[in-house]
Amino acid sequence: MSPINFIAGIFAAIAAATTTPVAQPGEIRTFGDWAVGCDNGGTCQAVALMPEADGSGLADWGGPISIIRTADRDDIFKIHISFEPGDMDRYQMIVDDQLVDTGAIVQGDYPVEIVGQDAIKVATAIIKGRKLALRGPGGENIIRISLSGSSAALRYIDQKQDRAGTDTALVAKGSEPFKTVAPALPTITVDQWDAAKLVPETSAIISLVEDSRCKDERYGLVEDQVYPLGRRGNRVRALVLISCGSGAYNFSSAPFVGEYEENENADGGWTFSPAKFDRQPSWGGEGTDPLLVNAGWDDQNQTLSSYGKGRGLGDCGSAENYVWDGDMFRLTEASAMPECRGAYEWITTWRANYRKSDTAASAAE
Repeated sequence: MSPINFIAGIFAAIAAATTTPVAQPGEIRTFGDWAVGCDNGGTCQAVALMPEADGSGLADWGGPISIIRTADRDDIFKIHISFEPGDMDRYQMIVDDQLVDTGAIVQGDYPVEIVGQDAIKVATAIIKGRKLALRGPGGENIIRISLSGSSAALRYIDQKQDRAGTDTALVAKGSEPFKTVAPALPTITVDQWDAAKLVPETSAIISLVEDSRCKDERYGLVEDQVYPLGRRGNRVRALVLISCGSGAYNFSSAPFVGEYEENENADGGWTFSPAKFDRQPSWGGEGTDPLLVNAGWDDQNQTLSSYGKGRGLGDCGSAENYVWDGDMFRLTEASAMPECRGAYEWITTWRANYRKSDTAASAAE
């Protein structure tokens, strides 16, 4: 690499580091039987919850309905409905005994997807209604949704996307033209090291466990995980996930980064420190060492995931995805559902893109 390219790479990395915003996932609000939230790109989602007032259970619920709207001028608007379609091929959507939509049922994650003007028409009926039912071709009930709070949830989207008072608002309608453009997603510059296979030996992991807070949380079958993070010069790094307690459906891990310096004059051996995150994983909480739940690692992209379920059904909890930038883990996606009320559709609250730094890309060529 030429000196000019090297210096340019340094300045590019500095510029990216100073312009990338600190990850701030959006909040999720609950209005009656609906939850709603938006991410940093302006995309918002309202999700129906299992109603509390009528005491109906999951057997009567069937699945959630989700309304998604983007904040830009393209105005992507869609409604997803999740359920087990079986052999049904068509549906009827009824709001307060009035037919508002009908169409084909398909196999997949969303057997019913309504988009564009049809979705706006259905959303308008939802805002004005009290109850929604989705029925099969023979009139059989597929799902039943309470619309209590739906108007407030969609008004919240109007406000968050600066649509209130404009001709594109769903609830807070007005005559002003819509001018807002969705904010650009941040791009994280990652400086990942050259590939390496060296990882800490078993004795080093045992010593790390004995000195960690997880020592007294390990019972039953435990499995620590070790992954190489790469090499730069004579320095080698590795990610270590220490088993740190488990329940019926959540398995906790404490992440550490180990470093080894290949130097004949050094004392040798691996040194470990808690992994750094630009946004603390939600399971561990702020102000403590990070803790991951049901952690997953993608070696090729060097991405780390945490997925904590609030209960076994998976209808509430929080999830985060991170990318290793060469020094810390940076949040690329976050989603959550704080209400344990049958909503398997979690709301995305943060998104970011990432790319390799010019220095790393040039070194790989």
